Amino acid sequence: MQEKVRVAVEGTKNAVNAAANAGVRRLVFTSSIGAVHMNPSRSLDTVLNEDCWSDLDYCRKTDNWYCYAKMVAELVAVDMAKKRGLDLVVVVPPVTVGPMLQPNITASVFRVLTYMRGTKKVYPNAVMALADVRDVAQAHVLVYENPASSGRYFCIGTVVHRREFVGMLSEMFPEYPITTK
Repeated sequence: MQEKVRVAVEGTKNAVNAAANAGVRRLVFTSSIGAVHMNPSRSLDTVLNEDCWSDLDYCRKTDNWYCYAKMVAELVAVDMAKKRGLDLVVVVPPVTVGPMLQPNITASVFRVLTYMRGTKKVYPNAVMALADVRDVAQAHVLVYENPASSGRYFCIGTVVHRREFVGMLSEMFPEYPITTK
């Protein structure tokens, strides 16, 4: 899975360099809540904010290459943008739901499918953040157009307990073997 890290980092480098080479002055980078929430040393009472980061060592030790790749890619984007003189703003969405343009399964859709297929036998006693893809797209436009925008911005529509989330899925899709424990 370290290929995921290489692809994320190289793709980020290519995008930042292409933007700088084309004379772009402001760049909006899409990160992920995965770059933020994976930190076991953080108190469960901690309210996550834009200053929070995942723990790279923890992600590596637990083979959570998705979160590891997202965090490293964001750090690379920030570093490269600074070196190339670009104004970089970061949007940090959570699990993104809503109409998708691409035919392939995204990380967000995959997470939902694990519950719908019944392949995830139990769900954690935890909350999950969700955002509509249209709101995430609008957030990108807003931070791009507002010259005062800088740094990182969470783009979270709602936070629900996993029990509530799987309950909603069960009501919407009763024909699927949705995880209920």
